[in-house]
Amino acid sequence: MFEYINDHKIFKYGLNNYEMSRIAAKNCINFKADHEYEQVDSELISCYNCIYRRWKSKTIECMKNASKLI
Repeated sequence: MFEYINDHKIFKYGLNNYEMSRIAAKNCINFKADHEYEQVDSELISCYNCIYRRWKSKTIECMKNASKLI
């Protein structure tokens, strides 16, 4: 569901593939829901709603375990 590009964990399905985002999140032991006002998917368990996701221009990046995550 993700691929590493230059040490960045990038979601392979872009910004609008809610089905794949939900599948990935359901299989992720690190999923943690972001604040309600930051959520964009109607289903809670979705990478798009995860506190560890960061928006990129064409996809999201998973920041769990990234050294730049505060």
